[in-house]
Amino acid sequence: GTDITVLLGDYLYIKSMALALTHDSLDLVRLLCDVTLRMIEGELYQLTKAGDVDIAEEEHFEIIRRKTAFLFGGCAQIGGLLGNVGTEREAALREYGFNLGVAFQLVDDLLDYTADQEALGKPIGGDLREGKVTLPIIILRERVGEDAYALIRTIVAERAVTPEQWREVLRLLKESRATELAYERAVEYAERAKGCLAMFPPSRERDALVALPDYVLARDR
Repeated sequence: GTDITVLLGDYLYIKSMALALTHDSLDLVRLLCDVTLRMIEGELYQLTKAGDVDIAEEEHFEIIRRKTAFLFGGCAQIGGLLGNVGTEREAALREYGFNLGVAFQLVDDLLDYTADQEALGKPIGGDLREGKVTLPIIILRERVGEDAYALIRTIVAERAVTPEQWREVLRLLKESRATELAYERAVEYAERAKGCLAMFPPSRERDALVALPDYVLARDR
């Protein structure tokens, strides 16, 4: 239920702050606060764009950067901070996490249109029904005619999609190569993430980080 969910979220956040304070580093606490603020700003910004079928690609990416990429970047940077890797390598880890976060969110958005519902574990088409217009639909909007655009507007406005409408959306996405092009953008960010690790010497840890973007690209849930 909502009550327990909200309380548990508060508990986990305070717990993370308590763990950060055990390292006696204000930089660590400051970083956690900054990441959390950006995430909240991203979620609030997304709420202002809910139902906006005309959302620009840059506006969508700003939501991704704030609600996901800064979190991944902050987590990776914290690893560098605790590992005393130095300013340059700490920045490289932050960029690694940031790009990984963008790739993760792009794939997550794609799964709403490409995943098996049972594997995904949530109803297919949830983003559109919640009024969230993500990259596949933004690309589709730019490549199809008014009839398809009207279909998307109807689904978003009514916050509901029939099986027939959903099949039509999937057909349009396939014919326009929208999902394929969105996936290519995810691959670009995954490759950027890998490139950020070039300054680190070969190790099991670096191998694990290099493999993570490929895992993100291959996931089906």
